[in-house]
Amino acid sequence: MMASCFCKIFMMSIKHMIVLFLFTYVALINGAKISLETLDIEQLLSNEEQRKSAFACLMDQKPCGEMQGLRDTIPELIRTKCGDCSPKQKMKFDHISKVLLEAQPVIFNALVLKYSAKDNSYE
Repeated sequence: MMASCFCKIFMMSIKHMIVLFLFTYVALINGAKISLETLDIEQLLSNEEQRKSAFACLMDQKPCGEMQGLRDTIPELIRTKCGDCSPKQKMKFDHISKVLLEAQPVIFNALVLKYSAKDNSYE
């Protein structure tokens, strides 16, 4: 009987450890995703492969991987021109927009066309 109780407790502990591991793993993966706050636009644009991969992700042409966090937020950011952003986020958004417009106007315009509100021109 004592062995049976020990096995049940042991199995419950293993289940709890597995659940804890999964939560930790998901948190680490989500923490590794690129977001507006963590995007280094200059670094991204300087690497042709990363730039193409990011653009394909944002245009729904391929899986996003680490760019998924940005992909999840970019439609709202562009649609509202970062209207719901904090001042720090708005500065970052404006910087990214300016750099992208100057360095890659085709990509900038494609993103704006895809995600901006149809009745709201982006200036």
